[in-house]
Amino acid sequence: MSTVLIAIISILLLSRILQRLLSIPLPIGIMGLTLATYAVIPQYINISAQENFDSIVYLLLPLILLPDAINFKLSDLKKHGIAIFYLSFVAVILSILIGIGLNYVAFTEYSFTVGMLICLFAMVLATDAVSVSSIFSQFKLPHSLKVLTEGESLFNDATAVIAFFFVGLPLINGIEITPISVSFVLVKVVVISTLIGFIVAYVAKTILKWLHTVTDEFIIVLLTAYVSFGIAEMHSIHVSGILALIVAVMTLRFYMNKQFNSFSEDESIVGDEALKTPTTKADRKITTQARLDENLQIISFFALFANAVLFFTLAEIIEFEKIMLYSKEIIILFLVTTLIRAAMMLNFSFISKKSKKIQNVNYRWWSILTFAGIKGGLSMIMVHALPDTFIYKEMFTQVVMGVIILSIFVYAFSLLFIIKRYEKEFLQDIKDEAH
Repeated sequence: MSTVLIAIISILLLSRILQRLLSIPLPIGIMGLTLATYAVIPQYINISAQENFDSIVYLLLPLILLPDAINFKLSDLKKHGIAIFYLSFVAVILSILIGIGLNYVAFTEYSFTVGMLICLFAMVLATDAVSVSSIFSQFKLPHSLKVLTEGESLFNDATAVIAFFFVGLPLINGIEITPISVSFVLVKVVVISTLIGFIVAYVAKTILKWLHTVTDEFIIVLLTAYVSFGIAEMHSIHVSGILALIVAVMTLRFYMNKQFNSFSEDESIVGDEALKTPTTKADRKITTQARLDENLQIISFFALFANAVLFFTLAEIIEFEKIMLYSKEIIILFLVTTLIRAAMMLNFSFISKKSKKIQNVNYRWWSILTFAGIKGGLSMIMVHALPDTFIYKEMFTQVVMGVIILSIFVYAFSLLFIIKRYEKEFLQDIKDEAH
């Protein structure tokens, strides 16, 4: 197991070096080096991903989502709430409906039902927030553009999961679904997930008042993410763990931000050895900006490490022989989803030009939003959730895996090209945004 750990850390380090020196996007570096490593020494780095894939991804997912959730400010959500709602909910639903309609053109030789198509498109519409954020971190981009892409990535996952588990899967299993039942399930999932997030965040805030070190605060933030996710995903509750996590972490960050005006800008970080139990209510502060900044760096590292492990796991379960059997279906689905996403973002661009409540989206921003749809491990979680008796499970598994690989390489390089091509224009956008 130590060999596996050394390989993962080395790949992460080399990927960051390639990103810094050659501007190679981090997801491409990690995936490319991982595939190369498996091609050369597969026997030394086996982590039994085939048997433990679901457990590994469920373990990593909260950690992968954590940095984007904790960095996403409530003020940004208020300002861009309508836009994010369109991008992460309306656009996803419309994309699934368009995908169902295009089935009669793209996959005429298969007898896909509506439930199957909902599951298929939900899987390939879910995005990977960390991959996009890692690319954006290399460049200076307008804050509003980052908010739109990162907000879409976060909440898009929740919508895709709800569509898959609460609509698509029941239809595949022969359960009758009506518009009224779908509406009821949607309200139930959103309300209960949000409530879980609020409760977990409040408990975390209360505990934080009694803990005054970076280490303790990191543990509490980590627990906030995992506990909210775990409770929501419990079989007896079965709502959206992703939505509960987002609400919990964002609410906790909101509580932190409320108290920052009580601290000086240059307050030093309190070490473990300096732990002092607060004696008065005034002493019981949640955190300081200095401690939060330290924790954000720690969280960012762990998220990158988790993403590297995720790509490592994906690389192990890839079977290129089987993927090649479905190469035509993979390319068709990749092109269809890319065109649908481009159309949704183009429609959003038109809407933004007619509404004063939505950030204006020009052609540069439209192209970034289009290629910010890199897929990740969440798509594979949904694939593995398909029942073993499902007739097209093998096909869906290989097709979704192929789309993930294509999106990592094609979308990441496209983002890199667009950002470098319009670097001066983006800098001007930043200046305009400041005025």
